[in-house]
Amino acid sequence: MKLDTDQKLPAALLAVQARPLTNTEGVHVTDCYISDLLSDVLARAKPGMLWVTVQIHRNVISVAATNDIAAVLFTCGRQPDASVIAEAETEGIVLLTTPLTTYEAAGKLWQAGIHD
Repeated sequence: MKLDTDQKLPAALLAVQARPLTNTEGVHVTDCYISDLLSDVLARAKPGMLWVTVQIHRNVISVAATNDIAAVLFTCGRQPDASVIAEAETEGIVLLTTPLTTYEAAGKLWQAGIHD
């Protein structure tokens, strides 16, 4: 199943039981990239992607902003502190959290059509 970009974020939220930490209105994702290595994300993630990671520190927001990543999904129930959430809101980056492991989230995102 292939979804349009305007359908992918709502499908992702539902598929992985995600809870938004920032406003999701008007945000569209194009694809998904999964990595915990920031240099890997800088080198390979494309604008508009949903980035899946366990990292919750402020450098995640810097990397996401540099690559114009649309949304970041934190797995394993992780949630950044308020200052990181505020920085993401300033940068216009959607933050989400899911209780699922990265492996579980990856499978469910693929099944939900969150891929190019």
